[in-house]
Amino acid sequence: MEAWERRARRRARLRRKRERQVRRRRIMLIETVILLILIILCISLHTHRRGEERQKNAAKKSLVKEALQECYKDFSKAGKKEQADFARWVTDNYPKETAGALYDAAKKGRLTEQDIYQSLGETMHVLSDRKSGYLKDDKTMARRQIYERNGKTEHEAEIMIAGDLCFAEEGFVLDHYDKVQDLSQCISPELLEMTNQADLFCLNHEYCISERGEPLNGKLYTFRAQPQRMQLLSEMGTDLVTLANNHVYDYGEEAMLDTAGYLENAGIPYVGGGRNKEEADRPVYFIINGIKIGFVAASNAEKTKYTPAAKEDSPGILEAYDTKEYNRIIKAAAKECDYLIAYIHWGNEDTNQYSDAQTEQGEEFLHSGADIVVGGHPHVLQGIEYMDGKPVIYSMGDFWFNDETKYTGVLKLTVGYDGLKEMAFIPSLQTEYTTRYLKEPQEQRKMFDFLENLSPNAVIDDNGVITEGSRESL
Repeated sequence: MEAWERRARRRARLRRKRERQVRRRRIMLIETVILLILIILCISLHTHRRGEERQKNAAKKSLVKEALQECYKDFSKAGKKEQADFARWVTDNYPKETAGALYDAAKKGRLTEQDIYQSLGETMHVLSDRKSGYLKDDKTMARRQIYERNGKTEHEAEIMIAGDLCFAEEGFVLDHYDKVQDLSQCISPELLEMTNQADLFCLNHEYCISERGEPLNGKLYTFRAQPQRMQLLSEMGTDLVTLANNHVYDYGEEAMLDTAGYLENAGIPYVGGGRNKEEADRPVYFIINGIKIGFVAASNAEKTKYTPAAKEDSPGILEAYDTKEYNRIIKAAAKECDYLIAYIHWGNEDTNQYSDAQTEQGEEFLHSGADIVVGGHPHVLQGIEYMDGKPVIYSMGDFWFNDETKYTGVLKLTVGYDGLKEMAFIPSLQTEYTTRYLKEPQEQRKMFDFLENLSPNAVIDDNGVITEGSRESL
């Protein structure tokens, strides 16, 4: 009997154990099924959300594409295929901005060029160049005369332009430099700091650099510097030079070819002259903070012509005695950049009064597409005139040229994505083979008054900022 009871109790314990095991397995199964259901629901929800997100992004992309096409059409007058290609390229290459800043701007209405610049940090001209592969690398850019710089102030480019620079081994400023062996004793340290700190510094290179050649027969003044003088251009912070003048060919073909070579070796682009007509005609472009600045240059300064026009296979300059060709070059260059600076070597020497011919030609160049005309050759300052809101700087005078005492300076342009934001003049005086910055307020005001009195409709405030208007209207 006791054995039977023990077996019965054991069976009861085993039955209860199996029941507990079955319940646990059932609970585990239920929990597994619930977990699987939750996983499936989460996956479905995530997939749904991703689908919704894709749909939203596709809708955003479509809206931005449409707005980009409209903006590009207004910008380039391109056909529908080019519009669509540009819009697709932007949305494919800037997905974050497409779903963000560009979409936020597009959903408010039409995209503007300002919206695009603020969203992508580059203007339409720069984006078009990038899409076309022109900005792929430095070598590709250099072939198209495009150079890129990081500007010191966001959303703008600071450009400084000086007048005529003359290096000649026999006399003039180099003799003084050779005595002091210190450029800061020849050009004020304040000026050197400004030109070196500028995003871009340009001047007129009115001499050749070579050890070859002979002075042109019959020419009164001929200027040539030795190759080691290139270091002075670098010390000035020179980024670009114009060769469109009446002295770059003073020692003939060989010396001009050398000049082009030495400038290239120093990494300083040149405009308005070169080894052949293609080089002389071509514009130079700088991209600064996503803004594309263009330069063209020409000369019509000589009454007796010693300096030849560049030909297909011979060096020289771009001539503008007949302005038709220069106007054509200006018109084409203006379509390729956000702001175009047209340099012209012109006018009568040693007079502060510009001529009627300069006024007529300046108006032509602005009408052809230049945003500003900057002149040189008279060796002294001439006035500033606004025409339909755009300035003509008739002559920048001599920056560092000889021992004569006369006002000079540096033009400072602050350019934004949509054009000129501010124009100012850095007041200076050339005297005794030096160029010194006028730092005293009284000296500055005297110089500003001098330049203002030469100008028919330009006002210069005490900070050197130039605006359109007249003193009487203030």
